[in-house]
Amino acid sequence: MLVSHILKAKGDLVITVLVNAPLFAVAKTLADERIGALVVVNMPGVLTGVVSEREVVQALARFGAGALNRQVGDVMVVATTVGPHETVRHAMGLMTEQRVRHLPVVEDGRVIGLLSIGDVIKYRLSEKEAENQILQDIARWPHAA
Repeated sequence: MLVSHILKAKGDLVITVLVNAPLFAVAKTLADERIGALVVVNMPGVLTGVVSEREVVQALARFGAGALNRQVGDVMVVATTVGPHETVRHAMGLMTEQRVRHLPVVEDGRVIGLLSIGDVIKYRLSEKEAENQILQDIARWPHAA
C-alpha cells in the first residue's frame, strides 16, 4: 500500500505553525485540535520541521515554564519527509530509523499530508486482519478429493 492511500482515507488536513510562533501556541493548538504534532513552516509556507508533544515536554524539562515563550524553531525537529507514492513499509522504516512519530508527506515541494505512527499502525492492523480473514476463508473451503 502507498502513503497516498492512507492520506485518502484520513484526509489531507495539515495544521501548521510558523517557525517563530511561541511554544505556548503549539501547546494550545495541540490540545484544542486533539492532535500530536504540527508541521512547522517559515513565512513563505515552506516546510521547516515538525513540533510534537514530545518537543513541548522536552522544552519544559530543559527550560522550565519559560520554555512556553520560546520560538517553535528553537525546539522543533528537522522533518524527515516521505512522498505520497512511497510504500507504507518505507515510511515505517523511516519512522523507526529516525525515531520519529510523524512524517510530513511532500509532493512537488508542498506538504500534502502528515502521516503519524497511529496511521501506520491502523494500516498494519487492517492488513493483518485481511490476511487472517483470507486464511480463515481458505480453511473453510472444501478440500479437493
